[in-house]
Amino acid sequence: MEEQLTPNTQAAAHMADGGGALPPLTVAPVAPASPLIKQDTGLKGLSGWVSDQGLSDALTAWQGQTKRLMGRLQLELNGLHGTKNVFQSQGTTIGAQVAAVRLPSSFDGM
Repeated sequence: MEEQLTPNTQAAAHMADGGGALPPLTVAPVAPASPLIKQDTGLKGLSGWVSDQGLSDALTAWQGQTKRLMGRLQLELNGLHGTKNVFQSQGTTIGAQVAAVRLPSSFDGM
C-alpha cells in the first residue's frame, strides 16, 4: 500500500491538474510542481460555454472524491500498521512463554 497504491492513487488524483493527462506512475516520489507555474485544467477558453460550468463542477467533484479516497486509504494503512504491531507483540509474548516452558528430561533428578 505504501509503495504502490497510495502514490499511484495520489498521481491519479492530480489528473485534473494537468489537463487530463495521467502522469506516469512511478514508485519514486515526484518533486512538487513549482508554485510559479499555473496548472492547466483544460478549462481556459471555455468561459461562456455551458460545458465550462459542467467541467468545473466535475473537477470539483473529482477533487472531493480523491481527497476522501486518500483519507480512507490513510485510515486503512494506519489500521494495517496497528494490526502488524498487535501481531508482533503477541508473537513476542507467546515466544517468550514457549521458551520459558521446559519439558521434563530423563536427566532430571540425577
